[in-house]
Amino acid sequence: MVDMVTKLHLDTELAAVVERARHRAEEMGELPRGPFLPYESKIPPDAAEVIREWLWDGGYEEAIARIAHEDPDLTNE
Repeated sequence: MVDMVTKLHLDTELAAVVERARHRAEEMGELPRGPFLPYESKIPPDAAEVIREWLWDGGYEEAIARIAHEDPDLTNE
């Protein structure tokens, strides 16, 4: 087996453009300055647990497959 190392480099001109765009977005209020505020879910913990279990046990995927089978027009909705 051969170990390969991939070194990614951001072009210096592209990096400068990205930094200017980020700075401008901050000045225009599109990006918050400083650290992001912690995310607070609006879903009650009990409901979040039910949703988590439904996703993990495959129930969500089964429901999507059933809907797609019954109404193919909704497949991409």
